[in-house]
Amino acid sequence: MQGTIPYALRKSGDSPPGDAISQDGLDLETLTAGSYVRVGLSARSKEAAIERLLDVLLSEGALPVSARDELLEAVLERERRLSTGLEAGIAIPHGTTHRVEREVAALGVFPEGVPFGAVDGSLTRIVILLITPADLRHRHVKNLAEIARQLLRPEVRSALLEARSDEEALEAIRRRES
Repeated sequence: MQGTIPYALRKSGDSPPGDAISQDGLDLETLTAGSYVRVGLSARSKEAAIERLLDVLLSEGALPVSARDELLEAVLERERRLSTGLEAGIAIPHGTTHRVEREVAALGVFPEGVPFGAVDGSLTRIVILLITPADLRHRHVKNLAEIARQLLRPEVRSALLEARSDEEALEAIRRRES
């Protein structure tokens, strides 16, 4: 379990030498916002899961609709290079682009699981799509590591998987943040 996050970071090549994750960590509640959390989703493929979460961000006005195709291609291209499926039913597909000005994420819970090419072979049930401005790449890598660290905690995963509504999932994130 410990090897997954460092391996993913080494493969990205984006983290500046000596750049450590802040002790304050990532404010997952702010990053996903209330309207960017969805439970009870289904998808037959990782591409469909990514598209579902991208459409959440687009429909909520977090991303420009005109950038949809470019953003989808950026995330899928990254996914083709190396799957973002981690162990324990978690995936963090991500991409950087010049079309956005702020970092944004959508969290989706897929109770039946999605084949994401996870390192442990398990189906993925919790997916966080992270979109970051290209000029904030250093922060992007830090946030990927922090999201993974948080979601690898069994109590966080359990609370998200047990949530019966988007609001319950958001409350689980808030409890974790406090």
